[in-house]
Amino acid sequence: MILPGVDTLVIEQPWGVGRHLFGSRYEVRVHAEGGEPLATVTDRGLLGPLRRLLRLTGFSGRTGFALALAHRGQPLLLIDKGRWRPPTRVAGPDGAPLGAVRLEGRGAYALLDPAGQRVALFHEVASFGAGAIAERDGKRVRRDVLRLRPGTPEPLRSLAIATAVAYDVVRGAGTNHTGSGGFDFPTPA
Repeated sequence: MILPGVDTLVIEQPWGVGRHLFGSRYEVRVHAEGGEPLATVTDRGLLGPLRRLLRLTGFSGRTGFALALAHRGQPLLLIDKGRWRPPTRVAGPDGAPLGAVRLEGRGAYALLDPAGQRVALFHEVASFGAGAIAERDGKRVRRDVLRLRPGTPEPLRSLAIATAVAYDVVRGAGTNHTGSGGFDFPTPA
Protein backbone atom coordinates (compact mmCIF):
# COMPACT_ATOMS: atom_id res chain seq x y z
CA MET A 1 0.00 0.00 0.00
CA ILE A 2 1.29 3.45 -0.91
CA LEU A 3 1.78 5.67 2.16
CA PRO A 4 -0.22 3.42 4.51
CA GLY A 5 -2.21 5.01 7.30
CA VAL A 6 -2.32 8.40 5.55
CA ASP A 7 -5.64 9.34 3.97
CA THR A 8 -5.02 13.10 3.70
CA LEU A 9 -2.11 14.38 1.63
CA VAL A 10 -1.03 18.00 1.36
CA ILE A 11 0.61 18.41 -2.03
CA GLU A 12 2.76 21.49 -2.62
CA GLN A 13 4.80 22.87 -5.47
CA PRO A 14 6.93 26.02 -5.69
CA TRP A 15 4.93 29.09 -6.69
CA GLY A 16 6.91 32.16 -7.62
CA VAL A 17 8.07 34.29 -10.51
CA GLY A 18 11.21 32.20 -11.14
CA ARG A 19 9.18 28.98 -11.19
CA HIS A 20 6.64 30.45 -13.60
CA LEU A 21 9.20 31.87 -15.99
CA PHE A 22 11.99 29.31 -15.86
CA GLY A 23 10.57 26.10 -14.35
CA SER A 24 10.82 23.20 -16.77
CA ARG A 25 11.08 20.32 -14.28
CA TYR A 26 8.06 18.96 -12.44
CA GLU A 27 8.55 19.10 -8.69
CA VAL A 28 6.10 18.46 -5.87
CA ARG A 29 6.44 17.84 -2.15
CA VAL A 30 3.89 15.72 -0.31
CA HIS A 31 3.17 16.23 3.39
CA ALA A 32 0.89 14.66 5.96
CA GLU A 33 -1.94 16.81 7.26
CA GLY A 34 0.20 17.70 10.28
CA GLY A 35 3.04 18.97 8.06
CA GLU A 36 5.42 15.99 8.21
CA PRO A 37 7.18 15.41 4.87
CA LEU A 38 6.09 12.15 3.24
CA ALA A 39 7.30 12.08 -0.35
CA THR A 40 8.51 13.98 -3.40
CA VAL A 41 7.54 13.87 -7.05
CA THR A 42 10.20 14.69 -9.61
CA ASP A 43 11.10 14.06 -13.23
CA ARG A 44 12.99 10.83 -13.80
CA GLY A 45 16.01 11.32 -16.00
CA LEU A 46 17.27 14.25 -18.00
CA LEU A 47 15.27 16.67 -20.12
CA GLY A 48 16.58 17.30 -23.60
CA PRO A 49 16.93 20.89 -24.84
CA LEU A 50 13.78 20.76 -26.99
CA ARG A 51 11.61 19.32 -24.19
CA ARG A 52 13.02 21.88 -21.74
CA LEU A 53 12.19 24.71 -24.17
CA LEU A 54 8.67 23.38 -24.83
CA ARG A 55 8.01 23.09 -21.10
CA LEU A 56 8.63 26.84 -20.77
CA THR A 57 5.72 27.49 -23.15
CA GLY A 58 2.03 26.74 -23.44
CA PHE A 59 3.04 23.43 -25.06
CA SER A 60 4.30 22.04 -21.75
CA GLY A 61 1.23 19.86 -21.25
CA ARG A 62 1.85 18.24 -24.62
CA THR A 63 5.34 17.06 -23.71
CA GLY A 64 6.06 13.65 -22.25
CA PHE A 65 6.48 13.25 -18.51
CA ALA A 66 8.22 10.46 -16.59
CA LEU A 67 7.73 11.13 -12.89
CA ALA A 68 8.54 9.24 -9.70
CA LEU A 69 6.76 9.54 -6.37
CA ALA A 70 9.45 8.65 -3.85
CA HIS A 71 9.64 8.31 -0.07
CA ARG A 72 13.13 8.86 1.36
CA GLY A 73 14.63 8.32 -2.07
CA GLN A 74 12.82 5.01 -2.67
CA PRO A 75 10.33 5.06 -5.57
CA LEU A 76 6.73 4.23 -4.64
CA LEU A 77 4.97 5.02 -7.92
CA LEU A 78 6.12 5.65 -11.49
CA ILE A 79 3.88 8.04 -13.42
CA ASP A 80 4.24 8.34 -17.20
CA LYS A 81 2.41 10.43 -19.79
CA GLY A 82 3.40 10.43 -23.42
CA ARG A 83 3.02 13.42 -25.72
CA TRP A 84 -0.34 15.07 -26.40
CA ARG A 85 -3.14 13.60 -24.24
CA PRO A 86 -2.92 9.83 -23.87
CA PRO A 87 -3.86 8.31 -20.54
CA THR A 88 -1.31 8.89 -17.79
CA ARG A 89 0.09 5.45 -16.89
CA VAL A 90 0.84 4.47 -13.30
CA ALA A 91 3.17 1.64 -12.25
CA GLY A 92 4.60 0.30 -9.03
CA PRO A 93 8.26 0.82 -8.15
CA ASP A 94 9.16 -2.37 -10.03
CA GLY A 95 7.49 -1.10 -13.21
CA ALA A 96 4.48 -3.44 -12.93
CA PRO A 97 1.44 -1.59 -14.33
CA LEU A 98 -1.22 -0.58 -11.81
CA GLY A 99 -3.46 1.20 -14.31
CA ALA A 100 -3.91 4.65 -15.79
CA VAL A 101 -5.74 7.94 -15.41
CA ARG A 102 -7.68 9.44 -18.31
CA LEU A 103 -9.34 12.85 -18.59
CA GLU A 104 -12.96 12.27 -19.60
CA GLY A 105 -14.19 15.81 -19.90
CA ARG A 106 -14.27 18.88 -17.74
CA GLY A 107 -13.18 17.70 -14.31
CA ALA A 108 -13.93 14.01 -14.76
CA TYR A 109 -10.95 11.69 -14.41
CA ALA A 110 -11.34 7.95 -14.97
CA LEU A 111 -9.18 5.49 -13.04
CA LEU A 112 -8.42 2.60 -15.38
CA ASP A 113 -7.16 -0.92 -14.77
CA PRO A 114 -4.04 -2.13 -16.64
CA ALA A 115 -6.25 -3.29 -19.53
CA GLY A 116 -7.67 0.22 -19.95
CA GLN A 117 -11.13 -0.45 -18.50
CA ARG A 118 -12.65 2.17 -16.21
CA VAL A 119 -12.78 0.97 -12.61
CA ALA A 120 -13.93 4.22 -10.97
CA LEU A 121 -13.95 7.96 -11.32
CA PHE A 122 -11.44 9.91 -9.26
CA HIS A 123 -14.12 11.80 -7.32
CA GLU A 124 -15.72 8.49 -6.27
CA VAL A 125 -12.65 7.53 -4.22
CA ALA A 126 -11.27 10.91 -3.15
CA SER A 127 -11.97 14.59 -2.76
CA PHE A 128 -9.45 17.10 -4.04
CA GLY A 129 -9.03 20.79 -3.36
CA ALA A 130 -6.57 22.47 -5.67
CA GLY A 131 -4.86 25.77 -6.01
CA ALA A 132 -4.57 27.49 -2.65
CA ILE A 133 -1.51 29.75 -2.52
CA ALA A 134 0.21 29.30 0.83
CA GLU A 135 3.62 29.59 2.45
CA ARG A 136 5.99 26.88 3.69
CA ASP A 137 9.45 27.59 5.09
CA GLY A 138 9.23 31.23 3.98
CA LYS A 139 8.45 30.39 0.34
CA ARG A 140 5.20 30.57 -1.64
CA VAL A 141 3.68 27.26 -2.71
CA ARG A 142 0.54 26.13 -4.47
CA ARG A 143 -1.15 23.80 -2.02
CA ASP A 144 -3.53 21.06 -3.08
CA VAL A 145 -5.21 18.71 -0.62
CA LEU A 146 -6.18 15.11 -1.37
CA ARG A 147 -8.56 13.29 0.96
CA LEU A 148 -8.84 9.60 0.17
CA ARG A 149 -11.89 7.72 1.32
CA PRO A 150 -10.73 5.51 4.22
CA GLY A 151 -10.31 1.92 3.16
CA THR A 152 -9.88 2.67 -0.55
CA PRO A 153 -8.37 -0.55 -1.93
CA GLU A 154 -5.31 -0.88 -4.12
CA PRO A 155 -4.75 -0.12 -6.93
CA LEU A 156 -7.46 2.59 -6.73
CA ARG A 157 -5.61 4.22 -3.84
CA SER A 158 -2.37 4.43 -5.85
CA LEU A 159 -4.19 5.70 -8.94
CA ALA A 160 -5.93 8.42 -6.91
CA ILE A 161 -2.63 9.48 -5.31
CA ALA A 162 -0.96 9.56 -8.74
CA THR A 163 -3.82 11.71 -10.10
CA ALA A 164 -3.38 14.26 -7.32
CA VAL A 165 0.42 14.44 -7.16
CA ALA A 166 0.67 14.69 -10.97
CA TYR A 167 -2.44 16.88 -11.28
CA ASP A 168 -0.93 19.35 -13.75
CA VAL A 169 0.32 16.50 -15.93
CA VAL A 170 -3.00 14.62 -15.86
CA ARG A 171 -5.03 17.73 -16.70
CA GLY A 172 -2.65 18.66 -19.53
CA ALA A 173 -1.03 21.82 -18.10
CA GLY A 174 2.39 20.30 -17.41
CA THR A 175 4.75 22.89 -15.93
CA ASN A 176 2.98 25.83 -17.60
CA HIS A 177 1.39 27.58 -14.63
CA THR A 178 0.56 30.77 -16.48
CA GLY A 179 -2.04 29.28 -18.81
CA SER A 180 -5.65 28.52 -18.11
CA GLY A 181 -6.81 25.07 -17.20
CA GLY A 182 -8.77 25.79 -14.08
CA PHE A 183 -9.04 23.74 -10.97
CA ASP A 184 -12.09 21.76 -11.87
CA PHE A 185 -12.24 18.54 -9.89
CA PRO A 186 -15.79 17.72 -8.81
CA THR A 187 -16.31 16.92 -5.17
CA PRO A 188 -17.65 13.52 -4.11
CA ALA A 189 -21.37 13.10 -3.48
